[in-house]
Amino acid sequence: MTKTFRNYRESLDFLYGLRERGTKLGLNNISRLLRLLGDPHRRLRFYHIAGTNGKGSAAAILQALLRTVYERVGLFTSPHLEDFRERIQINSRRITSGEVQAGLEEIYPLLEKVAVSPGCSHPTYFEVVTALACRFFQKKRVEAVVGEVGLGGRLDATNAARPVISAITNVSLDHRDYLGNTLEAVAGEKAGIIKAGVPLVTGERSPRLVAIFKKICREKNSPLIEVNRRYRARVEIKNLRGQTLNVESPRRNYDKLFLPLLGEHQISNFLTALAIWENGEKSAAGVPISRLRRALRKVKWPGRFEILQKPERFILDGAHNQNGARALALTLEDYFPEEPLSLILGILADKDVKGICRQLLPCADRVLPVGVASERGLPPARLARICRALTPGGKSRVRELKTLESALSYCYRERKKNEWTCVTGSLHLVGEARGILRKMGKGQNP
Repeated sequence: MTKTFRNYRESLDFLYGLRERGTKLGLNNISRLLRLLGDPHRRLRFYHIAGTNGKGSAAAILQALLRTVYERVGLFTSPHLEDFRERIQINSRRITSGEVQAGLEEIYPLLEKVAVSPGCSHPTYFEVVTALACRFFQKKRVEAVVGEVGLGGRLDATNAARPVISAITNVSLDHRDYLGNTLEAVAGEKAGIIKAGVPLVTGERSPRLVAIFKKICREKNSPLIEVNRRYRARVEIKNLRGQTLNVESPRRNYDKLFLPLLGEHQISNFLTALAIWENGEKSAAGVPISRLRRALRKVKWPGRFEILQKPERFILDGAHNQNGARALALTLEDYFPEEPLSLILGILADKDVKGICRQLLPCADRVLPVGVASERGLPPARLARICRALTPGGKSRVRELKTLESALSYCYRERKKNEWTCVTGSLHLVGEARGILRKMGKGQNP
């Protein structure tokens, strides 16, 4: 059954409607759907990145590194902040609305065929998006694709592809309903991306979790590259524009590499991406350092300790689990140890709310709990109660304003001298904040 959408908006409404089917982990649906599309994923030079935190940043950095050796490099990430098209890019240019519509029109008649196939069900939202990306990259004849795992690894739709090299940035507890309640269980799920004979790069530091990867790599005859054992970086200069690094790798040394991402955790993400690039590309050793410097200067990854200048003194960071919140807290302390800070906080109800709050509340002079525009959002009144219970300063430090718009306006109007405002707790919240602050920066009322 063919389908013609009237416009991009209608095609996107159809796609978003698939979210009602929920999350169904497994590879049967995506494998069948890709087969019906002609197996486009088998024609892609694929770089696969999993991990609890940092996989999106590592993917964005790796895309820049791969552009030093390829003309056309694809990037597939999730979730998006403001625009669905952020998820699928070639050379940092988003897929167009017309290309999304055309791709979904091609996929639409195949969905019922998948649904009635043995061992399959109707494809989910993420399965369709993954197929859309693979088919798009194949049609555009990209030379390399960086793919970020959506959830876990073993049963994630992206795991249908066979990569040149795989990576696991790190492991911490998140998505417990799907991945398990222990770090070892989560590590095992993420280790499901390890393929026979395919090298694995990891930035994980815990010996007991790395041991899990080592065991599986031995069983599958897959080389293991431990970033923290083999790569080193020293910060030469850091400011609010980024950090200049001198790097030692097993293959060569690099000096004066400017990374326009802030925080020590981004250095770890950079070293992971560098290890993937060096071990996945034989030609990497011959890339002039001047070309590498130019490529890295173009790296952008919005919503991760993103500093806005219009309006000024706003920080956006999508920390949505305890380890992400800890990284944000350390970065705030590192860059703004003396400045007053207002924290606009919105968290999804299925997250480790208290764990996130315990990391972030000590950084803030005042906390403004708000709702998140999601059916999973924690009500701001409930979040405010949790914040008050965990805040030594009592009620005076927590001010419940309910909506993100009102909290942003309040902080903009009432800010003290040298005060910063940080919006965090959810990528959904950060995406919404970017749009509101863009209007404020142009002098418009939110």
